[in-house]
Amino acid sequence: MCGIFFSLGFENLPESVIDSVAHRGPDGRGWNEFASPIGPVILAHRRLAIVDLSEDGHQPMSTQDNRYWVTYNGEIYNYLEIREELKEAGYTFKTQTDTEVLLKSYLHWGTECLHKFNGMFAFVIWDDKEKKAFAARDRFGVKPLYYYQQGDKIAFASEIKQFKGFSEWKSTLNQELVSFYKSQGYCDHRHETLYKRVFQILPGHLVTLDNGTVNISKWYNLNERISNLNLTDNQACEKFIELFEDSINLRLRSDVAVGACLSGGLDSSSIVSVIRKLKPDMEINTFSAVFPNDKVDESFYIDELIKAKKLTSHKNHPSFEQFLKDLDQILHHQDLPFPGTSIFAQWTTFQSARSNNVTVLLDGQGADESLLGYPGMLNSIIFDYAKKLQFKDLISFFKWQSKFNNQSFKNTVLLGFQQRFFNAYESILLLTNRKTDQKLPSLKSITDICLYYLSNNFQSLLRFEDRNSMAFSIESRLPFLDYRLVEFILSLQVNQRFRNNKTKWILRESMIDINIDDILNRKDKIGFATPEKDWSTNITNSSKNFSEFIFNRWVQNEKFC
Repeated sequence: MCGIFFSLGFENLPESVIDSVAHRGPDGRGWNEFASPIGPVILAHRRLAIVDLSEDGHQPMSTQDNRYWVTYNGEIYNYLEIREELKEAGYTFKTQTDTEVLLKSYLHWGTECLHKFNGMFAFVIWDDKEKKAFAARDRFGVKPLYYYQQGDKIAFASEIKQFKGFSEWKSTLNQELVSFYKSQGYCDHRHETLYKRVFQILPGHLVTLDNGTVNISKWYNLNERISNLNLTDNQACEKFIELFEDSINLRLRSDVAVGACLSGGLDSSSIVSVIRKLKPDMEINTFSAVFPNDKVDESFYIDELIKAKKLTSHKNHPSFEQFLKDLDQILHHQDLPFPGTSIFAQWTTFQSARSNNVTVLLDGQGADESLLGYPGMLNSIIFDYAKKLQFKDLISFFKWQSKFNNQSFKNTVLLGFQQRFFNAYESILLLTNRKTDQKLPSLKSITDICLYYLSNNFQSLLRFEDRNSMAFSIESRLPFLDYRLVEFILSLQVNQRFRNNKTKWILRESMIDINIDDILNRKDKIGFATPEKDWSTNITNSSKNFSEFIFNRWVQNEKFC
């Protein structure tokens, strides 16, 4: 995991364009300059050494003839397999790094190399002979890639703060996106950012630069990769286990210590259980945020798994006082605001890992989006039952939910279903009245709902994860976002993801032999939560809630024009 920078045409840039993200890479620094018809070219890098800790991993890295140079952030988990394939094609290697595999994959396959990579990445490759550049971001946007443009001059960076060293920089708010953020609570899903002249390369997109011309195109489309699998339950579980275990096994590849985040929930507990199955003799360090005597505390489940799997546990106790003390530092690392305090529990978890010299953590992020883990997804389940006339399932679902008296369920599920039902009914009336200029609304399928979550608010969750981990020079790896696993899950039948009023059915079923019953049967969802309602009473200003409080603090810190 690293910090990267590339610029074309900008002159007299300060070294802060790379040193401002030294936290992303404390183990090495690189700076190379080139000439082009448009002006100076800079490739810079800050290295966090994970694979091949020697100086051979120094970046920017070049080919032997010094024609191609790369600055790269991320991990290609299947680099060993690709390396062997390239060796068979006649390539030789000087290092043990995945960076060299990336560079030679580009030499061999061109831009099609992206489809070979199983991992998270953002990189820029400079062709010093043709004076062209190629940049790309991974399928789901785990690793960030921003850019700042003035005419035919352009710069790419891992974090927005890197552009603040430009002499032309002005902190100007994008008011349109600010309005969206205030109403929806997220802002990382669009090409634009909250800074008016800063943009991001969207997940699964690539960029080519040629003589000042910028071309951005999509190289990965998840929707096109989804099929309609008709597997038996046994077949589905066997394939799920195969993919899930291989995803985790690949993400255990490291030359530094590897541990795991452990919230006590189904997702992180399943990851830890699989690690123990794959590595029975490995010391597994787990890191958790706990809140004793509070309803969001998950210590009971954490302690059960620690005992059963013989884990080395590290628990931290986030406090409101510490949150206020760290708030400006968190905002500095995030570059953008965040809507609540759960991010702080994650912040302290990565901080704990750094204190205990564990550099790589596996985390459960990404399971909810494909396995129907959010309450807001359930109105699609209800609509699917109604559409297919599965009234027995529908009645059972409502009986199950009535036990919990869950206001969140009533708001996000019942009202959502009601709204969609009457929208459809209204459209039918319009059609029967021959108003042919009116179109039947798009009634989203369950797969469409999952795709929506993955491409919208989930992008902010990935930003929180990246900046929180990188703030402490930690590499966070997300097994549930292995593209093979995501494509497989979304291709399953709905009742293999939600059945008997249980979300994540296939995960629960596949983990029966290695996880704990109390965790497998959990019906509540907490995650990295904090006692936010209790904390909110301690805010002594005019803010109505934490979201407004944090946003105002961010604006104040940034001194927007």
